[in-house]
Amino acid sequence: MRLAFVSAGLMMTVAIGPIGSQSADGPVLRARHATSRLSLKTMNPAGPVRLVGWENDSIVVRGHVAKGEKFYLYGNDSSMKLGFDEHVDGRRNAPCDIVIYLPKDSKVAVKTVTGDITATDVSGWFYSVSGGIRIGGSASTIEVQSMSGNVDLNVVTPWVHARTGDGNMLVRGEPQDVDASTISGTLSIASPSIVRGQFGSVSGDVHYAGSPVAGAIFDFSNHSGAIDLLLAKSVSGVFALSSIVGAIENGFSGVRPIASTPHSVRVSLGRGGAQVAARTFKGTIRLRPQ
Repeated sequence: MRLAFVSAGLMMTVAIGPIGSQSADGPVLRARHATSRLSLKTMNPAGPVRLVGWENDSIVVRGHVAKGEKFYLYGNDSSMKLGFDEHVDGRRNAPCDIVIYLPKDSKVAVKTVTGDITATDVSGWFYSVSGGIRIGGSASTIEVQSMSGNVDLNVVTPWVHARTGDGNMLVRGEPQDVDASTISGTLSIASPSIVRGQFGSVSGDVHYAGSPVAGAIFDFSNHSGAIDLLLAKSVSGVFALSSIVGAIENGFSGVRPIASTPHSVRVSLGRGGAQVAARTFKGTIRLRPQ
């Protein structure tokens, strides 16, 4: 699947691959009262988990339980644990899917092995071994990790910490403080609200499109992948670009660098309101206008 989005007047298309479709909600598995600041831990080894924050003071779990699997929910009104345990005898878990409706101010810890995770208006920690993760809505904090799945973040939040290995990552929405990286997957950033950003990869390309806000501090790093900074015409910032053996391409031909060596370039655009550093070992760095 290719995701198209608009940032700073630019239409970008980023291939992050499919994140599996969610099945129908299914029958109610459990429902009970919950406090507004519920702490919830969820485990589903072989199926998707969808979480939806709502205004009610209750938790409702719907889904489909495969033959041979046992759903559990225990705890009190402020702290609960639910889901499916991994089999201790080495048998593979049969796929089950669950949809969890819970208070918006809840904090969750969600883990799957192969299943996708989707969350809206929910804060917390989300982990999958090979499943994709998609987070939307509003949250107080978001921490995401997938070993090989794709990650799509379209969230309003003060703080994001996100990691994926082979999967691609897309950061959009309105986060303020973002620490995001991949190992070999492509990392794409298109958010106009980031004030502090740390973005990196080992061999995957890093793409940024837009214009850093005044006073923003960005740090881009890569080993062998490219760093591509596609900037709005109204951009204002100082850009320090350096590579050990890779090429540096300055597409702002009408702007003379304020400092330049064979392996580094320093460029001031507009009034220099943001501070942006981009470093690679052998990857190409491209600075270019929209």
